[in-house]
Amino acid sequence: MSENPNIEDLLTEVAEASETKRHDSLPEDAVGRRRGDVPAPRVLSVRLTDAQYRRLAAMAADRDLPVSTMARLAILEHLDQAAQPASGPIDLTTVTAALREVIRPEFLKAG
Repeated sequence: MSENPNIEDLLTEVAEASETKRHDSLPEDAVGRRRGDVPAPRVLSVRLTDAQYRRLAAMAADRDLPVSTMARLAILEHLDQAAQPASGPIDLTTVTAALREVIRPEFLKAG
């Protein structure tokens, strides 16, 4: 690294250096830790037909979200709608904004 880099150059340099090692194995003594005192998230496996998956993927691409995030959003939206009185529709923009606040940005990139 250079002697007095500005923060943008330093971030770029560190990002490039880490990218070259992203597929390296973790050290044997590496230990994972969760942030905070929250239970581990649950994983759900869902089977979709090819047509259903393509619809979901298209919706995700339209919103610049990964397919898994779009699936989570659709499930949460449906659950929220079921909990609301029939007269109160869920605002997708509000739900999307709320999810964007709690999901790390690198997971929001379509891929």
